Amino acid sequence: MKIESVFRYQGHKDALFALGVHPQTGHIWSGGGDGFIVEWIPMQTDGQLISKLPRPVYSFHSDSQTKQLLAGTASGNLHLIDLIEKKELRNIEGHTLGLFDIKQTGDLLLTAGGDGRINTWDITNFSLLQSWAASDKACRVMAINKEGNLFAAGYSDNFIRLFKIESGRLLQIHEWEAHTNSVFALAFNPITGELWSGGRDAMLKVWNTNYELLADIPAHNYHINAISFSPDGALAATVSMDKTLKIWESKSQKLLKVADRFKMDAHTNSVNKVVWLNNEELVSAGDDRLLFHWKIS
Repeated sequence: MKIESVFRYQGHKDALFALGVHPQTGHIWSGGGDGFIVEWIPMQTDGQLISKLPRPVYSFHSDSQTKQLLAGTASGNLHLIDLIEKKELRNIEGHTLGLFDIKQTGDLLLTAGGDGRINTWDITNFSLLQSWAASDKACRVMAINKEGNLFAAGYSDNFIRLFKIESGRLLQIHEWEAHTNSVFALAFNPITGELWSGGRDAMLKVWNTNYELLADIPAHNYHINAISFSPDGALAATVSMDKTLKIWESKSQKLLKVADRFKMDAHTNSVNKVVWLNNEELVSAGDDRLLFHWKIS
């Protein structure tokens, strides 16, 4: 396997914390400490400013049926942005602290906050349906399984909590202390259903469908900030505060490739997010205010 940096996107004025991909056009969204939300056409230099929010941008979500983008910020607010008109439609007070993650299953929208709550919303009118407080520590990340009826949440109290979604409501069914520090990264393997987790302790862990530990890997030198699977589930990418992007074979959890600044054109600071464009291309973003476009062959 070969991985190379084929393009970089630049123009932000502060660290980047949020990445997204338009499910229809493949355009890339980036957001961070400067409050700018920028849309990039892959492999083109100039990005387009979509919105300027008053607080740092932490999270994005858009589904394939909408022309709107949801953005979560450091204040806990949920911003609804029209991608055609490039204007903000609504500003919802979602959480009392940062809004770290946004997920959707069916007509149910889920938001995770620094206040330790998971809020559920009706996606059609953004009415609040439920507010679940499982911890007084931040809920940092969520992952929904392929079927859309089960999701996991990672917290700053080191726990992963598992929920069922029944008739539009959350039901907590399991919890366990998964890491020795905050859980920052979660993703379900779309092929096997196994859950991968990472966090401040720099460990990459793999849990089977009974949530028993299958693998415990010292994957990075510092915090694992995000985990993302390729669309076909064959590969996984992890990014870290140690400034690296790593590619893993998802079936065996074998490390295949490391992208770092000592070997190639790569990030010079913490890498905070990573998304796949297709099975051979992915984009990462970090504290160096840059997005790197990677090609795997």
